[in-house]
Amino acid sequence: MSKKKSSVPVETASPRRSLSPVITNDVLAPFSRLRDEVDRMFDDRPGNALASRWMQKFYDNADPLVELRDKKNEYELVAEVPGMDSDDIEIKLSDGMLRISGEKSEAHEEEGESFMFSERHYGSFERAIKLPNGVDEEKISADAKDGLLTVHIPKSAEAIQKERKIPIRAN
Repeated sequence: MSKKKSSVPVETASPRRSLSPVITNDVLAPFSRLRDEVDRMFDDRPGNALASRWMQKFYDNADPLVELRDKKNEYELVAEVPGMDSDDIEIKLSDGMLRISGEKSEAHEEEGESFMFSERHYGSFERAIKLPNGVDEEKISADAKDGLLTVHIPKSAEAIQKERKIPIRAN
C-alpha cells in the first residue's frame, strides 16, 4: 500500500529568514508574506533605492542627541555633534531657550569621480532646549571636543541656596 502525498500547496518563506514552510490556506500566510515584503523593502543594502532614500530622510532630519545633567553648581548640556568643528555650530539664548544649530557640509569632489552610494551625513540642524529656572545666563559657556559639544549652564546663587534635600519616609 502506497502513501498518498498531501494536495495542500506549500509555499516557502523568504530566503532571508529561516522560517518553516507556510501553508497557503493558513489565514496568517498573507500577513507573513506582507511582513517579508516590507522587511525587504527597507533592507539597508547598497543599491536599495527606497531604503537609501528613507535613511537619508531620517539622517537629514536628525537632531543631535543631548543629555542635560544636574550637577551641584551647574547644569551641563552635552550634545553629540560628530564631524563638526566649533565654527560649524552656533548657540543662542533667548527667553530661557537655548538654541543650538549647525551645519555639516563637505565639498570634496575629484575630477572624474562619482559615487555609487554614500552613507555620509550632510545637512543642518537646530535644537531648542528650555532651560530650568535659576540659571545665571551671563555665565553660560561652551566647549567642543571629539564630537561632543558641552554647554556649562551655571546655577544662580539664589537657586543653589533654595535647593534642599527632601527626606523620604519608608512605609
